[in-house]
Amino acid sequence: MLPVFIGDSRFEILPVAALYPKPVSSDASDEAPVKRSLQVSFVAYLWGVYIAGRELISALGGHNPALRRFLFAPRSQMGLGYIVESLLFKPQRWIRRLLHPAPPPALFNMVHTGDVLLLLDASWHSNIWPSVDLFKKRGGRVIAVIYDLIPITHPQFCDEYLVTVFKKWFFDSLPFVDGYISISRTVQRDLQAYATREIGEKAREKSFDSFYLGADFLAQDPECPQTNERQIRHEIADAFARRPAYLIVSTIEPRKNHAYLLDAFDLLWARGCDVSLIIVGRIGWKVKELTERIMAHGQFGKRLFLMADLSDEELVYCYRHAKMLLFPSIIEGFGLPIVESLSHHLPVLASDTPVHREVGGNSIGYFDLSRPGDLANRVQSIEAAGIPETLQVPAGYKWTNWRESTQELLTKVMEMAGASGPAQQDLDPPGHG
Repeated sequence: MLPVFIGDSRFEILPVAALYPKPVSSDASDEAPVKRSLQVSFVAYLWGVYIAGRELISALGGHNPALRRFLFAPRSQMGLGYIVESLLFKPQRWIRRLLHPAPPPALFNMVHTGDVLLLLDASWHSNIWPSVDLFKKRGGRVIAVIYDLIPITHPQFCDEYLVTVFKKWFFDSLPFVDGYISISRTVQRDLQAYATREIGEKAREKSFDSFYLGADFLAQDPECPQTNERQIRHEIADAFARRPAYLIVSTIEPRKNHAYLLDAFDLLWARGCDVSLIIVGRIGWKVKELTERIMAHGQFGKRLFLMADLSDEELVYCYRHAKMLLFPSIIEGFGLPIVESLSHHLPVLASDTPVHREVGGNSIGYFDLSRPGDLANRVQSIEAAGIPETLQVPAGYKWTNWRESTQELLTKVMEMAGASGPAQQDLDPPGHG
């Protein structure tokens, strides 16, 4: 298995060092590796600055569709990527070839019949299909991972540009992709249904399957030390110490449904229920009114908290000190905070949706999204009588870890690459036994 870069008819092996640079050694004999490691780290840093800067400009521009088209256009089209490629990368490559002549790369000669190209990451903004076409012409098979169909099924929750490029990516993928692997059976079913509606009988030529994301946490490993509470900022610890704290972990965006939580907790506070709502997650798009409501709320800083910049250690602290996770999302591809919470033995109440039922099973409780009073009543009951036994996380609860998740994905990919028809998945989700 080799990581590769594809796009604009290029097909290049990525050295492992570029993905996982080793720590810099102080041994003088390692001067060359150290130099390469520093170069890789510097390039990774610049790439991170570029990505963050692009998102910042988009946010400052109000996520304007025309601006996002310019910022996220593939390098083959006029946009920021094209300008950076033309003014920076092309001259750099030209100078490098001039100073260090090398034989032309073999490109796709390394591809053989039966090889599999796994499209694992989001490539909606990239011009990958010429490269994928050349891969296919050498007898390769192409499998794509699908995380959700939200830009297609619920476009009202996404910015207009994402809706456009995601839908275009999906239809552009149809001539090249042999199979699609989703991150839940719910997404798999939705994808199959959508493909059948859009392309009819041709959907039968594709394979469909699913696997589950992994979760590795300190709470699951008894040999790992507990979080060092000296690393936790005082204001975070204080928010959990004042009164019972109910937690939500997610990006703040419309489909995550934070407004529903605020409505429910307004009811609770009006009834005199002394509980806190702690919102953890970065601020996303289309939430200007929501964030203004949070900041101007009479309970903000008292019983209502917004934490957008937590470290990993602080997030673990939140999971370990909250009374319960509340997850009111309208639509998800998986719902990772549910298994994160259960892995920390934190009980969960989630919106009653198909994917939450799939992932949470009988291990969590559910509430009606049409009635904020339903959640308010459940929280009030818990405050009066305690968390019911049916919602307490069993001591032996364990979700699939990332190594197991990766192995499941690779197994499904290899099965799919040799399959002639749609694949099926019959296993129950982990943690439900």
